[in-house]
Amino acid sequence: MTASLGRPVADLEDFLEDAPDIGSRTPVAPAPQPNRLRFRVAWSLMAAAATITVAGIGYRAFRGQSAVSTTTAEAAAPGAPPMPTGVPGFAEMFLASYLTGTSGAIDDFLPAPPPVTAMTPARRHVTRTATMEVTAVDADYWRVVVAADVMTLEDGTYHPTGLQYFQVGVIDDGGRLVAVALPARVAGPAPRPAPPRALQVADGTPSAEQSALIGDFLEALLTDRRDIGRYVSPDSGIAAISPAPYQATSITSVALFGDGSALATVDARNADGSIDSLQYVIRFSDGGANPSVAELPAGPPPIGRAGQDES
Repeated sequence: MTASLGRPVADLEDFLEDAPDIGSRTPVAPAPQPNRLRFRVAWSLMAAAATITVAGIGYRAFRGQSAVSTTTAEAAAPGAPPMPTGVPGFAEMFLASYLTGTSGAIDDFLPAPPPVTAMTPARRHVTRTATMEVTAVDADYWRVVVAADVMTLEDGTYHPTGLQYFQVGVIDDGGRLVAVALPARVAGPAPRPAPPRALQVADGTPSAEQSALIGDFLEALLTDRRDIGRYVSPDSGIAAISPAPYQATSITSVALFGDGSALATVDARNADGSIDSLQYVIRFSDGGANPSVAELPAGPPPIGRAGQDES
């Protein structure tokens, strides 16, 4: 989750400030809160996922695929079992249930009835959550810091109150994730200095052939107007999105990185006429008479790779 390339998830407040204004600052009534039955179903699914994880799907596989950016303040002890994939999500679900529900809404997350004596039901509404840090306390015990974007009920209307940070303790109790206590309100993560630039900047000029290939490829990827097989390498594994999410595409800019890959910005038109602006890093096949698209990397290539000088 980043507002721009290279910005860490610790800059969540900046990210929210930079995000398009979708009216979240206008007091609105939230959607009805999930009832306890829905929480039990959600917990059952999460418990099943955790059991599968313990049975064989380790954190190493998860770490390369997760969309949640976390930092580990302490390395796990040597030989410790991998962290189950559901730990950050469990902590976020527990916090959202705690902030928005009644005391009974969190019973399924705790090993025993919580010492809740003065919970005010339905006073807060959580619009989104994000895991900021995961720290290994012990082999099967983690400290998770979760940020929640909260709205609070005042005079019958929910008003935005900004980001709130909570610490949640999570243990793996024989394949079942359990919260060790109620959430604790904490300060947000300390600001971290921006890392030195480690990614290449696209500033080269593509050839007419490359630009044409990119335009045709992205149209084939995002709409059903072209056959994507004409533009990708046989071993690329790239397939068109089905069903096609967009009606039309328009390339707004294309530039090359030092390693020959390209950064393309495309405006994609939805069926209702709205526009999504997307960016793709595209690596071409190794030359030949008919170049093709070989890969869609996650982002710009690092400096120092592909023959680039360190800087």
